[in-house]
Amino acid sequence: MKTIAHAVRRFSLFIVLFAAASAAIASNYNIEMVIFERPGDGATTYWPINTTAPDQSKAVGNIADLKTGPHSLEPVAYTLRQKGMVILDHLSWYQDPRGRNSHDWYTIEGTRLNGLVRVTQGRDLHLDTDLVLRDAFSSRTYRVMQHRRLRSGELHYLDHPRLGIIVRAVEIEQSATSVNRDLDAGEPRPAEPRS
Repeated sequence: MKTIAHAVRRFSLFIVLFAAASAAIASNYNIEMVIFERPGDGATTYWPINTTAPDQSKAVGNIADLKTGPHSLEPVAYTLRQKGMVILDHLSWYQDPRGRNSHDWYTIEGTRLNGLVRVTQGRDLHLDTDLVLRDAFSSRTYRVMQHRRLRSGELHYLDHPRLGIIVRAVEIEQSATSVNRDLDAGEPRPAEPRS
């Protein structure tokens, strides 16, 4: 009877440790985005009047509150500046995107650029933006709502006559080895029962 109870306890411990390790292996992404303005472009283009602003109540947080990732697109931002573009924001954050029906929008708040960004995951990653750019020399605003399917590691460009976005999402997976190391370094292992 004692050996059955011992086996049940060991099996239960194995299940708990396996579940913890599986949860820790969840995919994460480093998402980096350079948002820039083309000064003067789109001035002669007809813009429908859209006085509505993005619904900030949809936001679950601010991108600035997420864990910051590396800025590997700095050379891209530098080249854009050299070509006369105005860098409005250069963001890099870590996120574990939810499914396509997720409403996890995050706010971007700047001097001239405000709005919402959402990254979701289906078969691929999906980026949705709902941004408002305020012109530096007038009270005119431009609302930019775009969607793009992203593949991990690829550089993507979202085009608009006035606003451009360069984005890359890179999958970060925690290996099972590091998960085991983390588990080993955490709580002390229970003492082995005596036979």
